[in-house]
Amino acid sequence: MPLHSLRGGYVVKSLVVNLERCTGCRLCELACSYRHFKIMGVSRSRIHVVRLPHEPVDAPIFCLQCGLCISICPVEAIKRNPKTGAVMVDEDKCIGCGDCVHICPYGAAILDPITHKALICDLCGGDPECVKVCPENALLYLDADKASEYRRIMFSKLQEKSLTPSKPYLR
Repeated sequence: MPLHSLRGGYVVKSLVVNLERCTGCRLCELACSYRHFKIMGVSRSRIHVVRLPHEPVDAPIFCLQCGLCISICPVEAIKRNPKTGAVMVDEDKCIGCGDCVHICPYGAAILDPITHKALICDLCGGDPECVKVCPENALLYLDADKASEYRRIMFSKLQEKSLTPSKPYLR
């Protein structure tokens, strides 16, 4: 096992998606909201399925655990779980300012429509509910090294379909 996959004695794992397998059923959204709030409501989910208008592709959007939100939080309500490596929001500390929402490059962080506190994927404590309920196995929870390789392959496939820019936009 490569050393860079270890953090605090635990193997770091990442959530990844196979866009070719996602059918847009949204069971991942429902499972997430039920796991965290005991309701079936996509507005309180920490994963969001987006249909791309120019392609028949459904894309689950979730936190990639980059940690940008950790450094911007003015009240230090966002920290990394040392066991799972997941970003965690302390709801008692969160003031709902939305800085984490604005800095998230993936659009994965949102404010809860009821509590107005940050909702960011916490990987369900290392056992993501969305992965367990996905009927097509489009969502996977992989060791960090395997996840990185998987992301590179999926990104290259998206570039082949021209779904991602191959060069930066110029003004």
